[in-house]
Amino acid sequence: MTQLQSETEVALDVARAAGRVALDYFASDIADEEKPDLSPVTVADRECEALITSRLAAAFPGDGIVGEEGARLPSRSGRRWIIDPIDGTRDFVRRAPFWAVQIALEQASRVVLGIIYVPTVDELVHAVAGAGCFLNGKHIRASATTRLDKAVLTVGSFKYVWGHLPAETVRYLTETCWTVRSYSGCYDVTMVARGKADIWLSGSGMEWDYAPARVIAAECGAAFFTMDGTDRIDRNNCVLCAPGLEAELRRVLGVPS
Repeated sequence: MTQLQSETEVALDVARAAGRVALDYFASDIADEEKPDLSPVTVADRECEALITSRLAAAFPGDGIVGEEGARLPSRSGRRWIIDPIDGTRDFVRRAPFWAVQIALEQASRVVLGIIYVPTVDELVHAVAGAGCFLNGKHIRASATTRLDKAVLTVGSFKYVWGHLPAETVRYLTETCWTVRSYSGCYDVTMVARGKADIWLSGSGMEWDYAPARVIAAECGAAFFTMDGTDRIDRNNCVLCAPGLEAELRRVLGVPS
């Protein structure tokens, strides 16, 4: 058995199961509530997180768990699962298709497994440290783009990117890049991973937003960095980009190497 094979198989099954639950709610008329940070939450978020938590805890009882909607289990193994049951709840409640189930596994402060499953289009991107990045089982790679004027820029909410990244630089990128697209954070990551987009800017994410992206970037050949020059997932911002654009983006954004 290859490294993390059991964890990967279980997590992929769990992600698809949670996606089916979420899709059932997506097809119905459900109300949303407002959390203290003004973001929406629904019964679908909570039910999916409960499903993911229970199945992962049963399969890997020594592992810790942290979820966006409050799931917390202490770790006895040195590993923890990081869960975002529905990434893109704003899209979910507006019946837009670009939301996802996100699951990641962190081991010794390093993300070693990441999953982004978009149920509405049945697209599942996953990556395992040292084993590659896949879309529905097929290897994918970041693009070979090396010029900003040929790059597709995606933005995970302009509201937060303008507030957390240098505003004049964000404007420069929107004016210089070939074109700008904004689907949703989770789907933007999958677009960069498969070479359909070249840059993703995000200015407000939490660990559950960035954990899958971190290992997906490493395994598809993309760069992942934060405005302080690190590659941590707890800095509330990140840049994901094709490898040929990293040096120029660091220069433009003023990010140390």
